[in-house]
Amino acid sequence: MLQDIDLFYVSLSLVPALFNIAIFCYIFWIYPSTRETNIFLLFLVSLIVWQIQDTLMRFNVDHETACHISRSLDFGWMFLGALILHFICFYIDHSVIKNRSFLIIIYGISGILYICYLANLDEVVLSYDENWGYITGIRPGSYDLLSRAWVALLALASLGILIREYFNKENSPIMRKQILVLFLGTFLPVLQGVITQVYFSAMGKADIPVTSTSLTCFSFASVIALRKFKMFDVSSSIASGKIVRQIENGVIALSPEHKIVYLNPSACKLFGVDMHNGDFGTLKALFSTESDYKNFLNDLGLQLSKRKMESCSTKLISKNGKPLQILFTASAFDYGIGKKGSLVIFNDITELKEANHVIQLVNKRYDFITRASEEAVWEWSFKDQTIFWNENYEGLFGHKAPLGKTPIQHWANHLHPEDKDHVLGKIKKHVSQKLETRWEERYRFRKSDGTYANVFDKGFIIYDEHGEAIKMVGTMQDLSKIKAYIDQIERQNQEFSEITWMQSHEVRAPLSRLMGMVDYLKEYGFDEDADKQFLDEMAASCKELDHIVHRIIDRAQKVRN
Repeated sequence: MLQDIDLFYVSLSLVPALFNIAIFCYIFWIYPSTRETNIFLLFLVSLIVWQIQDTLMRFNVDHETACHISRSLDFGWMFLGALILHFICFYIDHSVIKNRSFLIIIYGISGILYICYLANLDEVVLSYDENWGYITGIRPGSYDLLSRAWVALLALASLGILIREYFNKENSPIMRKQILVLFLGTFLPVLQGVITQVYFSAMGKADIPVTSTSLTCFSFASVIALRKFKMFDVSSSIASGKIVRQIENGVIALSPEHKIVYLNPSACKLFGVDMHNGDFGTLKALFSTESDYKNFLNDLGLQLSKRKMESCSTKLISKNGKPLQILFTASAFDYGIGKKGSLVIFNDITELKEANHVIQLVNKRYDFITRASEEAVWEWSFKDQTIFWNENYEGLFGHKAPLGKTPIQHWANHLHPEDKDHVLGKIKKHVSQKLETRWEERYRFRKSDGTYANVFDKGFIIYDEHGEAIKMVGTMQDLSKIKAYIDQIERQNQEFSEITWMQSHEVRAPLSRLMGMVDYLKEYGFDEDADKQFLDEMAASCKELDHIVHRIIDRAQKVRN
């Protein structure tokens, strides 16, 4: 039987209960059923049940009714700790939420403790206060205190996670502000609950039943903190149509029969459609060939069934008949009457495709040029202190460059000790003076087999908008072959010089003698008895000349080889 009711103390639990009921109805009717909303709604149900329990206990009911209310509605507070922890972990996308064992533990232990609570048939311990009405106490030798400690432990774990995530620099500033609001909304109820529900009960003191009221701070803080989060973002549902209209990507909404039911302005402009007359045309008319249309429907089905997660490409026709290359993704939406429509969001990548084709041509030309030049093309990043090499680097010097990249120290360590200081000093001077002229240097570079190659290195420095050097690009040429050619030419020149000397000196002597003898014979004639020695001299000169000619031929053949 109801006696005198203190409306002030009743309102301390009843008003928060009505407030949370209003939040529950708003989220339940306005927002779609998602995992986030479902967890939060379950939390509100448990909190409302607890607040209704406290309200009924303050109506000054009799002891028997109070015992019945306590046993019937105590499940409200027993599952609050698990629901708070579950909601916070899901909100911040904590890795533990993806582990089913975590959910089994927090809800399983809470359920076991509630079953043990109901299995204890001892009468509920109640104390009476003229202001607060009946207050539930702890039964001797029962699991009541353990149940309260478990709920407090889960709530403290929630606070710990919020603190850690607030100082996590990977979270955005907006996210950290939301976490701070959640922490402030959780801190007071948890602290008050640990003191009054657990500590007072453990010390045998009477509880102060205001924890359910203070927990309204958490529900209110959640609404504020998550206003910009997709679950409570009212503006997103109100302005979604405006956002779709202003988005630069093309948007096509299709009925279950693949009829176009909506095109956003970007898509209308692309296809030359008047969005105000309500006639968007047929989907098939957007394709140039039947095969393109069928391939699109096939990819659309794969995306809707989640069997193809990456974006798909297809060819369409613009309003002026120009072929378009688009990249699209699709998702299903509720079309009504238990059917699903298709929402296709696409990007026109025609120019990107053409640009990519040009880039591929440029890359091929660059590749052909670098191969033909037999030079090691390099790019030095001053920020990362790494050098990127083309494939000629390994072919010229034998050093392997994983993924085409080596530390700058790799190059410096292979400089000849006598050249190292000079080369590095000249580069440093070039950078410090911010020169835009070409840096070039000849030095010796150690190959993988331990030998040194004579190289000619050259490059230009790239500066950012602040005039700071960020990169240096250039080519390194192995001069070893060129030097070998030069040495060979010098040897050939030496041989030619010797041949020239032989022609001008050694050949001249016997040839002059022969020419003199021939002139003598022409003038005085030949007497066999008197000029026998003269003939011997001519034969010796001819033999000498023949020997010299053979030597010249051998030298010429050596040069030719």
